[in-house]
Amino acid sequence: MSRTGWPGSIAILVILAILAIGLPLANAVVADDAVPLRAGTVIEVGQEFDGGSRPVSMLVPAGWSLDEGASSLSESVSLVSGGATVQLGVIDVEAATPQELWTGQHLIFQAQGLPVKAQDPMPISTTQGVPGLAGVITVDDRVGTQAVFAAPEQGASVLVAGDPAAIASHSDDITQMISSIQFAGAPQ
Repeated sequence: MSRTGWPGSIAILVILAILAIGLPLANAVVADDAVPLRAGTVIEVGQEFDGGSRPVSMLVPAGWSLDEGASSLSESVSLVSGGATVQLGVIDVEAATPQELWTGQHLIFQAQGLPVKAQDPMPISTTQGVPGLAGVITVDDRVGTQAVFAAPEQGASVLVAGDPAAIASHSDDITQMISSIQFAGAPQ
């Protein structure tokens, strides 16, 4: 190779180094899985209908973000704010009772090997009037809350987890989000 080719080769190596090392580092700095949501955003989850809407929705208050890395709109979404996480998931089941959903969720946890302990759940309902159950659960010495709702053609599960102080400081937001859950096709 002649000496005239070295400057071009060095320039190519520098460009390759930038692409191989610099871009992933820049992406790590810029990329963030948490996408801030505006107050009043309605987040939808579940298999998309022909018109583009989804069967279960929830109203998001100010200060919450969508955790894209932990969300799949066809199955569940995770919302985060200051150390608190609210995960809304769809349960594809028809004509189930809240108690059947509660029991089924805990059987699934058991089958997955998760050591979940639950207090007796209390009846709750959404503002739409969909009945559910909510209770405190403990997983590996971490305390959280679980709620399940049973609409005629769909079910939903909500898991609230995170730092206890963060959950306490967001308790009004969390209560509002849970009660705002809407089911397509359920009576208004």
